[in-house]
Amino acid sequence: MRGSPLPGRPSPGPLRGVGRSTKGIRSSHGTEPVTSGLRIVEVRIRNFRSLRQVDVRLDAQTVLLGANNSGKTAFLEAVHAAIGAGQRTVSSQDIYLGPNETSPPKDRVLLVDVLVRPTDAAGGTADTFEEGSPWLELWGNGIAQDDEGNDLVGIRMQTAWDNIRGEFLTKRMFLQGWPETDDELFKAPTMSAALRAPHIEPIALHYLGAARDIAGEITARGSLWARLVSEPGLSDSQIEEIESQLDTINNQIIEGSPVLSHIQNNLSDLSSTVACDPSSVAITPLSRRLSDLRKGMDVVLAAGGGPQFPIDRQGMGTRSLSSILMMKAYMAWRQKNAPDSPIHPFVAIEEPETHLQPQAQRSLTNQIEQIPGQHILTTHSPFVASHVPIQSFRHFSKSGDGTVVRQLKLDSLEPEDLRKLNRRVVHSRGELLFGRGIVLSEGETEEQALPIFAEAFWGHPADSVSVTFVGVGSSSAYLPFLRLAKSFGIPWWVLGDGEPAAIADLDQALLEVGEADSTNNSQVHVLPNGANWEAYLASAGYEDILKDLVIDTHASTPQHRVALENQWKEEADVQAALASEFRRRKTMYGALAPRAIVSRASPEQRVPAELGALFAAISGTLDLHTHTPDQQ
Repeated sequence: MRGSPLPGRPSPGPLRGVGRSTKGIRSSHGTEPVTSGLRIVEVRIRNFRSLRQVDVRLDAQTVLLGANNSGKTAFLEAVHAAIGAGQRTVSSQDIYLGPNETSPPKDRVLLVDVLVRPTDAAGGTADTFEEGSPWLELWGNGIAQDDEGNDLVGIRMQTAWDNIRGEFLTKRMFLQGWPETDDELFKAPTMSAALRAPHIEPIALHYLGAARDIAGEITARGSLWARLVSEPGLSDSQIEEIESQLDTINNQIIEGSPVLSHIQNNLSDLSSTVACDPSSVAITPLSRRLSDLRKGMDVVLAAGGGPQFPIDRQGMGTRSLSSILMMKAYMAWRQKNAPDSPIHPFVAIEEPETHLQPQAQRSLTNQIEQIPGQHILTTHSPFVASHVPIQSFRHFSKSGDGTVVRQLKLDSLEPEDLRKLNRRVVHSRGELLFGRGIVLSEGETEEQALPIFAEAFWGHPADSVSVTFVGVGSSSAYLPFLRLAKSFGIPWWVLGDGEPAAIADLDQALLEVGEADSTNNSQVHVLPNGANWEAYLASAGYEDILKDLVIDTHASTPQHRVALENQWKEEADVQAALASEFRRRKTMYGALAPRAIVSRASPEQRVPAELGALFAAISGTLDLHTHTPDQQ
């Protein structure tokens, strides 16, 4: 049963409300909490492009991660279509298509639902909108309540087939509640109160795409720049004085320029065929009306003490960043000049790092934090990701013909667990958030070697298939990496040392993330016979190649080489001696040893057996093409 209606509030209706409480939601980011009196806390999408069934919780700042073409841009465009500033038209081409479909069935419905909750002064979710809140006046009977009688606003955009018009039509409406299941979702009753553009405008999403360019925005009609500068805020007397000065300056330019005077004199002949006064025909080098000055406005910049150049002659990084700062200026000005009006700044920025070098990418996050309101970012930059707490990440990935969105599972994590995830994983190895798969190993040597063997196995670099190899640092350091991979649904594998202590550490980490131990886990490959990496490589049938490598590395003269060769001939246990040499000089041989094996071994032996099994498992999961040895 729904909660009872609050005094003076609309009747809730029969639909069940929010199944999980959103009370107490606060900013998970280091910025000030949203204090507009509300928060957009969830977006549900059905059948928008690849987003067949996606539910995304939103924080004060939410960061969308994932590989290319995983659905991040589609998500932003879906939200923008529903409640965006300058809402775009939704067409049948935006409706999800199955693998064998060429056009959407007429019974398929596209939905984008947006859940809004009231907040308190600290940014946490409140039970109700405060009495006297401008949001009460704005939405009135569009405000519903959940099972516990807590206020919510559900806004729906729906695109469905219209039999009368013979096409897919889009409409927007208030929902009576927030449904829990898809069955309820598609049958959700709507409010009798009409949803109109003025209801959406105060929370409208302002979307900066990756192709943003301040130079174009300065000249475009309807841009944020145009909205800001069209009303400079001067008094009538100031405007009159400035326009008089503009007239004087224009006359001085015309009178001082022989060519402009000549042109103006000839143009005055218009009066012979057009009904006008000859003296009324004039050239205006500068606009004579202050309201038209924005057409000639520009931004100039001098770098490193050099001359000033217009913004359209600056680099794309500067122009992209300027667009973000323009958004910051617009949102701050809008909020400042409407203190008593309901305004919830809501901004989406696609790939803010575009065209910026790494140091600039890091500092960029501070600029974005200063934009008032609620933010959604997409990024492919580990530098941007490293400055955002992992709790705010939403990871997008493809699953079949659709998109899956995941976030970190916080229920069982302590503050120290989060600290390790942020410091050991995101801050140092943020690139693994964007790949198709992760291979974990114990140390730096394996991290250098595995990509070399992988390239020999696949016939192309591991980077080209977006597989990331990570040396976690020690056998006790697997846990945060496994937690991240499991939470975000990133395929993972482990190549573990065979030493008993190392296996025990690995099994403990697997247990803590709910995985089978190393003996019974197909994603885990343990080096055989209790060997560590160096011992395994030395015992995998490459003794002659590796012995020659050691001699080549250390021989300083022909005589010294002969002495080393004789020394190795007398070695009683070559494998043990090689393993000892590799352990003493890990960093030296980390890449040298695998390169020697790949370049000198026969094609069928270029990849050690245990590594071949690992790469084959990766190929099967990620559907990678594998070269056979005779193709390499």
